[in-house]
Amino acid sequence: MLRVAKVRSGGHAYYLEVAAGGSGTGIEAAGRWMGRRSDPLGLSGIVRAADLEAVLAGERPGTGEVLGTARSRVQVAGFDMTFSAPKSVSVLHALGDPEVAEAVAAGHGEAVRAAMSYVERRALAVRRTAAAVPVPVPTTVDGVAAAGFVHRVSRALDPHLHTHVVVANLGRGPEGTWSALDGRGVYAHASATDALYHVHLRHELSRRLGVTWETPRGGRADIGGIGPEVRREFSRRAAEITAHLAERGLSSGRAQTVAGFATRAEKDPHLGAEQLRPQWKERALAIGLGPRRLEAVLDRVLPDAGRGAEETDLRLGRETAAEVLGPRHGAITRRDVVRALGRSLADGAPARRVEEAADRLLAEMRPESGQRGERDGPGVAERRHELIAPGHERAADTDFRRAELERSQLSRLLAGRGIGLDRSAADRHPDVGFGLG
Repeated sequence: MLRVAKVRSGGHAYYLEVAAGGSGTGIEAAGRWMGRRSDPLGLSGIVRAADLEAVLAGERPGTGEVLGTARSRVQVAGFDMTFSAPKSVSVLHALGDPEVAEAVAAGHGEAVRAAMSYVERRALAVRRTAAAVPVPVPTTVDGVAAAGFVHRVSRALDPHLHTHVVVANLGRGPEGTWSALDGRGVYAHASATDALYHVHLRHELSRRLGVTWETPRGGRADIGGIGPEVRREFSRRAAEITAHLAERGLSSGRAQTVAGFATRAEKDPHLGAEQLRPQWKERALAIGLGPRRLEAVLDRVLPDAGRGAEETDLRLGRETAAEVLGPRHGAITRRDVVRALGRSLADGAPARRVEEAADRLLAEMRPESGQRGERDGPGVAERRHELIAPGHERAADTDFRRAELERSQLSRLLAGRGIGLDRSAADRHPDVGFGLG
């Protein structure tokens, strides 16, 4: 699951202490500004410490101008959205040949950019009042500041490829004024964002390296051929959390979060992947994971093999999306369908295509009656749609019976998983998004 954490004042130091570029030890790459909407603040390229500190404080970099009239009341400086590759992907990145490691890193980077493009368009919002609406409502953001930091090592010193995307709690509304973000959207769209990252990652690595995938669980899948014994060996952090929970007889999601913080060790800012790789290779060889076995997981499918099957996969995903979304009564939002589709595509697909497929499916559903069906906005303001019961007739609609069958399948999919509707691009959009650079 995508981890979303609040960044407090002064929290920028954690990301900068290990970064290259003069701000830290340089054991990890320099942070880079992301997104199409960082331009209003003049942010691009490598992250400078002073600029990150400024935007997290709600100030314009270089001038100290306070952005927004109520900044003193803002308690959260930003949001850390951490995208973590599956353990098998991290192991391949850490132990594979340089060309393979480069391809894994590139695929991970593209998946993060695709997911953050969705966040920028659909999850981020500011709250504004309008003439017809007496209370502030989520409104499209016209400017944001987000910085990406790629890390390769876990706190337990295991391979762990992940990217921290630090989104400043600062957004410019369509009228040109700055304020804090409506943070509810970040959390509401977290599951859909996570699904898009993983489905796009599978697509990228299948295309670049020809790897195959095990059956996804919760939208995440490991590379075929890198077995569970490898994942256990290089998951000491997870083992620490599991042991902590077992000692206390706990198992809830909340308990897992608390256990994660309780067992969290200090990170050595001078110990990076280069220094750790020799012992990683020794540990891998001890469990039978040598260069030949790593090479065997590559080129299992032709690079172009997925293109011809993509439409079939998306259609099957729509059908399976009925076992993920289910018999449930009530309404669903676009993010629910995006999540269900992304999780159902075992071999991956471009995030953009998943969103387009979700929009086509939603076009066959009826908006919920009342205000929630009339308005469609970013963040938590997405339009809700009804799952229409099979047997309903509509005149002059020759495709209606086929659409009702698909809705019935979708209903079964939704019901089985208990979609969290309150928690967690209706328009077609260009394939542009967050870029680390």
